[in-house]
Amino acid sequence: MRLNVAFSHNPRLQPLLDGSIQAEGIEFDWHLDHPTALFLEHLKKNAYDAFEFSLSGYIVAKNRAAWSHLGWIALPIFLSKTFWPLEILVNDRSGIRTWIDLKEKRVGVPDFNMTAAIWLRVMLKQLYGICPEDITWLNGRRPSQRHSTLLGFNDHPSNVVLHEPEEGSSLNDLLMRGEIDAAFGDGAYMVPIYEQPYVSRLLSSEQALQLLRDFMQQVGITPVNHILVIQEKLLEQPQLVHLLYDTFETAKQEAYRRARQGADAYLFLPDYAFTQQATLFGEDPYPSGLAANRKMLTMLSEQLYLEGQLSQHVSIEHLFAEFTWNT
Repeated sequence: MRLNVAFSHNPRLQPLLDGSIQAEGIEFDWHLDHPTALFLEHLKKNAYDAFEFSLSGYIVAKNRAAWSHLGWIALPIFLSKTFWPLEILVNDRSGIRTWIDLKEKRVGVPDFNMTAAIWLRVMLKQLYGICPEDITWLNGRRPSQRHSTLLGFNDHPSNVVLHEPEEGSSLNDLLMRGEIDAAFGDGAYMVPIYEQPYVSRLLSSEQALQLLRDFMQQVGITPVNHILVIQEKLLEQPQLVHLLYDTFETAKQEAYRRARQGADAYLFLPDYAFTQQATLFGEDPYPSGLAANRKMLTMLSEQLYLEGQLSQHVSIEHLFAEFTWNT
């Protein structure tokens, strides 16, 4: 059977892409692109059998009748975690030295309603008591470039100040001129943010890791951005869907094995480096299944509810294929 699949570049999928891990009886027709482009395409064309999608966007789409025609269901394979907010750049004259200094500042994000920006707000509230309304926000992408606009996300909670980009402006230029104080981009796709005169990264790698450590120790999760979604009609072939789930999990484990093997080439004590990470994130930093991710999913869904994107609390099981409920 041939399946059309669409994903962003991801090292945990590489064993599938190069054919070293295969799903018996399934051939994949791969389409690779930036997630921003993929998400818009999925909503407009719905042309793929299995694909990567925004976790917050999926939760909203799954709970709005207007999008029930898509016929999507998720598998608890979690494809990416939030890193862009950890790469916030600041104008050196803004007085921002740590995340707590973002309070009462002007902060640019690619999309106020993207999952990474939602997690930024969650982390600021959990770690420092900073609420969304304590910051003035600016979107970097135009409305037509945002999948959240197409989904019909509310613009923002009524007590939050959120500005739209002016024609010809960019977050990068506004940050350089000091018209905003801080911003993170989207990997140099639509909203590139660069270090430049008077603009520098807020957190070192060690500080970013410590911030993640603090968040995990306080709430017991690490944030997830993207999830694996399939067409619900595939559930009519349960063996196929079970095989998909197992194959993506196997590919991830093979990617881990390769990473350990590759580390021998340039790390003096590679096992020590992996042990350090395992102490913080566990042996599997991208665990699959609902048991390991229920708390994270609940926290994100609760934030969407608090921000008015969901009209009611959601059942986590409602989001996922039934055979995965006990994973």
